[in-house]
Amino acid sequence: MKNLKKIFKIAPLLALAFGGSAQALTINFTYDPAMDARALAGFQAAANNWSAVLHDDVKVNLNIGFSLLGPNILGSTSSSQGRVSYDDYRNALMADAWGATDQAAVGGLSKNSCLNVYMNGTGVNPNGRGSATPFLDSNCNANNQTIMLTSANARAVGLLDAYNPLVDGAVSFSSAYNWDFDPSNGINSNAIDFVGVATHEIGHALGFVSGVDVLDANRSGNYSDVAFTYIAPADLFRCSSDSKAAGADIDWSADNRTKSFSFDNCDTTLATFSTGVTYGDGRQASHWKDNLGIGILDPTAAYGERMEISAMDLKMYDAIGWNVVPEPGTFALLGFGLFGLFGARRRKA
Repeated sequence: MKNLKKIFKIAPLLALAFGGSAQALTINFTYDPAMDARALAGFQAAANNWSAVLHDDVKVNLNIGFSLLGPNILGSTSSSQGRVSYDDYRNALMADAWGATDQAAVGGLSKNSCLNVYMNGTGVNPNGRGSATPFLDSNCNANNQTIMLTSANARAVGLLDAYNPLVDGAVSFSSAYNWDFDPSNGINSNAIDFVGVATHEIGHALGFVSGVDVLDANRSGNYSDVAFTYIAPADLFRCSSDSKAAGADIDWSADNRTKSFSFDNCDTTLATFSTGVTYGDGRQASHWKDNLGIGILDPTAAYGERMEISAMDLKMYDAIGWNVVPEPGTFALLGFGLFGLFGARRRKA
């Protein structure tokens, strides 16, 4: 059997800072001592953005780089990942839940050990081998009862030791592009926000990924449903009106239908996701829907644009097991200014 293409290599993107507390996420970098000092400071500023709002007593280890990459490559990111049972992940979330947001998220999850998954493609699609038409996969195979999460996310919910020396991911940026390393005075119109891009990329390592990207790259009749053991934590909150009507717990299809972020299986929609490079909207599913101003995990950035973590970003991280302080719903009251920062965009090369 051919190997599935693992598409957890995320295209770059995105910035913020406010006061922290005595307990907070620590991000440890390993890098070439000769790295450009501006890039190193930019990576540290991005790490500080997350430490300011994620208050889990864990250490995340990342390799970082800043050098010439291939033609038209802005940067690349990868993350260490592992599999656990859905039961184990849900139980870990329940034990970790303390605020209204994560309690609402956990409360909406299926109580069964096996997820009912709305998906398409695969060699067992009753609509035809490899068919684009989604079907309800409820046979309780490995893909229905397995969660694949980043090691950083596993640390946050206690499924991996908080200080295990494992490397949690790698982020590299090309030195060939014109970067603005200081967002404090705005971003130059001919430059890209380095701190913002680094904040976005670290965000993927922390757990905002989607296994739909794997299905999107392999949506054929060559693989059984059991091969797709790539449901990510964020996918547990991915649904559609069609998946709900079919009796599914999640919509894990690779197609261009609207996929929503929801804590109650699409009775209420909080935001929308991108749907896939190949069969979706042209953007990796491991992002918010493009150009809607949802948050820092938007799939594109513009020259001259400073981008910041939003309350919706934090709602997602709260849902997948990070401890967000203060709760996402309180940011507007505290005046941290997390909204309205997405202007007109120019696509990256």
